[in-house]
Amino acid sequence: GDVSRDIRFAKDLAADIARRQLQDRIAMAGAVSAAHLAELFAAADLFVLASRFEGYGMVLSEAAIHALPMVATDVGAARKIVAPGAGVLVTPGDAAALREALRNVIASGEIRRRMAEIARRHTDRLPQWRQSAEKFAGVLGQLS
Repeated sequence: GDVSRDIRFAKDLAADIARRQLQDRIAMAGAVSAAHLAELFAAADLFVLASRFEGYGMVLSEAAIHALPMVATDVGAARKIVAPGAGVLVTPGDAAALREALRNVIASGEIRRRMAEIARRHTDRLPQWRQSAEKFAGVLGQLS
């Protein structure tokens, strides 16, 4: 994401990456174009989202649309977005569960292929922008 939105956080994160000597494994790409983002999704084997809070989790929908297996925390709309079998959801803050889920999914190409196929098959059930806008407008209409 855009590292200029919270410069202090971005600096702290870069320092943590350096301190743990993970520069060769973690890249802070910053904001990227839609075309480059599509390339990154196409090159990925797994999508991981270890958030403590997600309002909707649009990135999970994007990962599903790109047929990526997912390991994510069970926050926000994750249960609605990640189809059963398309990913593994863990409790936020449970590092052991996250580690185990990652270990299992990374270790098996067959598990990743199966999860990706399930994600691909279920993308048609994801809400479209028009549907989301209509629901949002409906909620706003109830407030007035």
